[in-house]
Amino acid sequence: MSHINKKNLILPSNLYKVYWLGRYVERVDSVSRALLSSLYSLKQLKSEEPLMALADSLGIEFTKHEKFIEDILHGDIPSSILYSVRHMRTNAIGLGIERLVRESNILVIAVEERPRLNEIDEVIKHANDIIAAINNFGRVINEEIAPPKISEEKMRQQTRHQQQ
Repeated sequence: MSHINKKNLILPSNLYKVYWLGRYVERVDSVSRALLSSLYSLKQLKSEEPLMALADSLGIEFTKHEKFIEDILHGDIPSSILYSVRHMRTNAIGLGIERLVRESNILVIAVEERPRLNEIDEVIKHANDIIAAINNFGRVINEEIAPPKISEEKMRQQTRHQQQ
């Protein structure tokens, strides 16, 4: 059982953790999807242009695609996926919600895997695995800390009350 309940989420220290947890989830998702798209371009079009553009947008120097892929996946830089999932896990641990901690650990393990960087299909599979893990993590966030859903009837009542 978690040592935090949903009522305690509104404490400033917990709101801070939830905020950063969400920011890191967004970053991992967007960088992973951009990387995957760029990898498909590399594979199908034999073009490094999208990888170069992604490197430029993230402030990573591009020398050759294997080095860039290593940096974006596992680099010790704020724009790397591993950097973000480790910080995401720190915030999940701080919230103390067991399922979030467990799923963030699974995500870190998924990212830490090291595909052969010269095998684009392997790197594409790795990026897809990261995206699947982050989607699952997002589902767990919704189940564990999202506010409860308000029924249609209750929403209509609140709207009528506000109009009066």
